Order: sequence, then structure tokens, then C-alpha cells
Amino acid sequence: MSVSFYRTLKNIWRNGLLRSGRQIAYMNDTKSGKLVGEDDFGNKYYETTDEDEIHMRTRWCEYKDFWRFDASHSEPGWHYWLAYGTDTPPNALPKDEIAIRHIAPENHHAINHTFTKGAFIPYNTAKPKFSTWESSVTPRS
Repeated sequence: MSVSFYRTLKNIWRNGLLRSGRQIAYMNDTKSGKLVGEDDFGNKYYETTDEDEIHMRTRWCEYKDFWRFDASHSEPGWHYWLAYGTDTPPNALPKDEIAIRHIAPENHHAINHTFTKGAFIPYNTAKPKFSTWESSVTPRS
């Protein structure tokens, strides 16, 4: 099924105006379902079994930082679950099935600073093609 007015109103009724407004702001849709788990970043992962939901769009993540959400802040196990690689979420795996990395990762990777003051700016060695115009006032004779 596609997005319908009835489904949107039903989800707004279930979620409330604030949560539905946040979902519309970054997903352009409203969804309601059960909380499956939360990762170390504080992101919350949901799943729905509603028949009105679009096929293969029944899982989603609501990021902790609403204003600076980034898909790279989703852990690999949760990303695999979101992409329908498995039906078992990472928090429901038995201890012997949890993947162990050979190289210990850093605690958390750096935040993506694109479009902020901390963004990477490359050093430019090319000579500028244009120069700024500077006005000069000369006295009249």
C-alpha cells in the first residue's frame, strides 16, 4: 500500500502530535510500532506489523539527536537488522552468537561536521582568477 490519509491520521492518533511532527520532519511519513531496542548512541529502533504499512518499510530508527542525525551513528548490527538482513535484532542475540571484532573499535567515531564551522576545508594553492574591487576616492579638481 502507499501512504494514505487514513493511515497518517491513525499514526498521529497513536503517536501524538509531537512525535508525529518529528517523524514527518525527517522521514516525511508517520509510523507507529513497538520499540525493539536501543543502541549505545541512544537511537531507538522500531518495528510494526501493521498491514497498511508499505512492504519492506516496517523497520525504522529514531535518532537521539534530532537536529544532527546521521546514518553513520547506527551501529553495524542494527544497520544489518534495519536492512532486513536478519529478523533477530542485535539485543536479542544469545551471547555465543554476538560477533567479536578482532580489532577493538574506538568508543565512538567522530561526528560528521559537514556544513558546520568544524568542517574540513582543503588548502587551495591555485591563484585566484578574480580579485576584489576596492573603491578609491580621488579629489575633484
